[in-house]
Order: sequence, then C-alpha cells, then structure tokens
Amino acid sequence: MTDRDLPPVEPAAVTLTPIGRIASDYPDKFGIPRQPGLASAARATLRLLPPFDDPLAVRGLETFSHLWLTFIFHHSPARWTPLVRPPRLGGNAKQGVFATRSTHRPNRLGLSLVELVEVDTRRGVTLHLRGHDLVDGTPVLDIKPYLAWAESRPEARSGFAPAPPASLPVTFSAAAEATLLAREDGDSLRDLIRQVLAQDPRPAYHRKAAEADARRYGVRLRDVDVRFHASLADDIEALHVVAIIPAAPAA
Repeated sequence: MTDRDLPPVEPAAVTLTPIGRIASDYPDKFGIPRQPGLASAARATLRLLPPFDDPLAVRGLETFSHLWLTFIFHHSPARWTPLVRPPRLGGNAKQGVFATRSTHRPNRLGLSLVELVEVDTRRGVTLHLRGHDLVDGTPVLDIKPYLAWAESRPEARSGFAPAPPASLPVTFSAAAEATLLAREDGDSLRDLIRQVLAQDPRPAYHRKAAEADARRYGVRLRDVDVRFHASLADDIEALHVVAIIPAAPAA
C-alpha cells in the first residue's frame, strides 16, 4: 500500500490564542489605509497579554526597526467567498480571494509590516508602533522581526497593484485648522488626516467627478470625527476637510 492508497486525514482544528492587543489611532475600520506604511503618522501600541508579557520574550527585539504582525480581522464577518472585488480595481472587477489582501478570508488572518519605535518593559511589555494599518482592539497572534536582506524583493511582480495608489490633495477649512491649532497633538493629527484622506477612503463606487459627488463623509481618527467632502479646482480633484469634531463615545 502506498501513501496514495491511504484515506485522507482531516486536519485537526487549530486553536489560536492572541498574544496581545492593539491600541490604535484608528477607532473604526473605515478610512484605514489598505496597506501598512501609507500613513507614517499613524501610531499604535501593542500590549502583550499574560503569560506572553514576559520581558524575556522580547529580549533583542529593540535591535530591529520593523516587525511582521500576524493578526485577526476581528471586524470582518466570519464568512468568505472565493471571489472578491478589490477597491484597487474600482470595486467592480472580481479576483480570487487568495490573489488579494481582502479582509474576507477563510480564517480572517492578516499580516502587516509595521515600524517599531520603542519596546517598553517597565510594566509588562508594550511595543510602540508607527505606519500601521490596524484598527483599535485588533488581536495579534504573533510577532516576527523583518529581515530586509531576506524579505525585500524589488524585482517581484505585484499583479494588479504594480505601484502605490495615487494620492489626492487634501485641504483644510479655517475651522478645521483652528481646531488643530488648539490641540497639543495638532501637528501629528494634521499629518495623519492628510495621509489617510490622500488615499481616498471613499467607497470605490463613490469616486466619480467631484462635482457629481456632493456627499459629506466622516472618518474617525484618534478621538475626533473628521468631516470632509470632494472638491474640484482647476480640474484637480481634492478632499476638503470642513470640520474636526469630538467623536461620540463608543456604544
């Protein structure tokens, strides 16, 4: 009897335990850049949970500048389909789910490359991160250091996303600027707003000529709601921030 004659063995169920959770500049998934590194002003902390919060577990981690985080898309439904509609293709063309980075995956697993700013072991373990794409509360399953010499492949093909998405100009109303000037974190918040909106978080099917899109949108960042709309000047489309208001408490 050969291996081919043996009955198939069903894989055992796998139980994954989060090692930590993210506290993030992104309280809601709407508006989060669709890839890490597109908003370098985005801040987050990863606090490890017991028993993984032993400082010995991160000894030497501070010598690395970037980390791979494996996490769960916990805001995505626990269902999947073999075909999805990537926003990069306008939300109309379908691609196989395994040919995309869609959140609607069989096991809802995500992989993100983030910048490590600081390792804090004064009380447990907290990692300070930057340039991430993780919603607040994200369960993290694993951490691995990024090795540029092994994992950077500039010659690699990137399929239907061969280059970074185009960025839109972002402008601020006088009222929005006044709000930013009154905040201690006004400069970094302005950078974050500009970097997030430049990626155009509007649904793909809303991205039409600015004069035809009079909707007002809102994206929640840190503790504020950023209200904006599309504008058109000299045939150049931009997103205009009209107001920055305190966010309503989470339900």
